[in-house]
Amino acid sequence: MAVPSNDPSMKAEGDVRRLLMFRILRLATIGERSGQLRISREFGLNLSEWRALGLIHALEPVTLAGLAAELYLDKAQISRSVSDLIRKSLVSYSASLQDRRQTLFVLTAAGRRLHRRVLAFTTERNAVITQFLSEREKAELSRLLDKVTKAEVQAFEEVFGRQTKQAADRDASEASSRSKASATRTPRQRPVRETPRPRRSRALARVRKSKSAGSP
Repeated sequence: MAVPSNDPSMKAEGDVRRLLMFRILRLATIGERSGQLRISREFGLNLSEWRALGLIHALEPVTLAGLAAELYLDKAQISRSVSDLIRKSLVSYSASLQDRRQTLFVLTAAGRRLHRRVLAFTTERNAVITQFLSEREKAELSRLLDKVTKAEVQAFEEVFGRQTKQAADRDASEASSRSKASATRTPRQRPVRETPRPRRSRALARVRKSKSAGSP
């Protein structure tokens, strides 16, 4: 049972339930558990597949890296969901014309039809969640969530962006060291071989031997 932040049972200090992130995560958990059950039963998708389907619709054509960046996940984490959507014929893929190494994902006709159905369902769920808020409060909540998300993204990038830069600097340093070592290494010289003496041909030797035998 959810406990409101102004509940007198909450301690003035030291109660984790007062923390904003704790409350957001609890709200997300409640929504995910109920949403997963309905979406699985009615549409044959899990939440990860639905999020991937929705994002591909919003960003198509999109790469796996683009989806992972939007969700703040590793590509390996989103790859399985996309593979399942392809297997269900809801997503198709093709090589990028700009870079053949990249794969672009788009929804199929079946994927678009399913997306409309699930989106209508989730929009209805959002209306239920915000039913006690006025239109002004809904707009204010959206604005405040944007500000909180911006702050959290900055904190995320300070940690993971720094790690990425450090990894890139380390790789560049190692590459530079290898390059310098290669440039200063004295090339290995092959030993100089003596010029071999010319061999006499067997035919010439036989001629000379015959002349020597026939001489008086």
